[in-house]
Amino acid sequence: MKRIVFAFVILSIALLACNISSTATPPVATAAPVVTLPPVASEPPTASVPPAATEPPTATQVPATTQPPAPQANVTCNELKLFLDPVLAGGYSCKTIPEVNGQGGPGFDVNPQYTELTLTGYVLSGRFFEPKIAVYPVQKFIELMPDAIPAKVSALQTLIGGGPTGAKGLPLLPNFNAGQEFFAQYKVAAFVNGNGIRYLTQYSQFFDPINNHELFYTYQGLTSDGSYWISAILPISNPVLPADGNNPPNGQTPEQFGNNFATYIADLTTQLNSQPAESYSPTITMLDGLVTSIMIQP
Repeated sequence: MKRIVFAFVILSIALLACNISSTATPPVATAAPVVTLPPVASEPPTASVPPAATEPPTATQVPATTQPPAPQANVTCNELKLFLDPVLAGGYSCKTIPEVNGQGGPGFDVNPQYTELTLTGYVLSGRFFEPKIAVYPVQKFIELMPDAIPAKVSALQTLIGGGPTGAKGLPLLPNFNAGQEFFAQYKVAAFVNGNGIRYLTQYSQFFDPINNHELFYTYQGLTSDGSYWISAILPISNPVLPADGNNPPNGQTPEQFGNNFATYIADLTTQLNSQPAESYSPTITMLDGLVTSIMIQP
């Protein structure tokens, strides 16, 4: 099984090319103990007003999306609060990831200090990605990566405002040194004090069959004041997909599969879009409930 490595790799996927960015796993601060649910959080403190960004681009105010009230938060991790259904995961750990500015390196190891919540006892185990939610300060990320982050912020704002997805990849943080192979089940969805997009996707450095080991649900959102970017990466599976991507479908050779990759992705995307939300594990409905319950209180 291939792994994503932290080195610069340029991927050209026929008819689905997207810009490849990368990151290295930053050194992590000492992790808080794993917390077992479900304790119900006490009434959260009144949020202070976040400082205004001093440099463009800052997120414009995003129109609110009507949705039912979110369940009361039972998880708090720094400024992040949310409701975690014990059916989805039995607990969580909370970390503050320190800033990495990439000095002395190739420029890929860059991130501001941010909050990272990892779900423990998640319903799917042994997948390529761990189930995590990150909260990035937008202005600091822009200062560290002025050539990359403003374009991501602008693209996400456009999609939140109802803009078209286009043929290329959708915006996502953190930065991976791999390409977005496809996206499916796309939807604009609000959380408690912001808006974002959710979709299913898979990243690879080569023509990789879409499979249940690497597929994930993601939510990429901005708080209404544009100060924070929320990124959720949560493994998901569906019975129509193979367990892994070790072998091209239908007995094809890797060369044949690469030559037919655009048609394969188009057909596969249609198939996954047609699957009911409840046919996925965990269900898309359950994951939507998690991310739409998010509230950011600095």
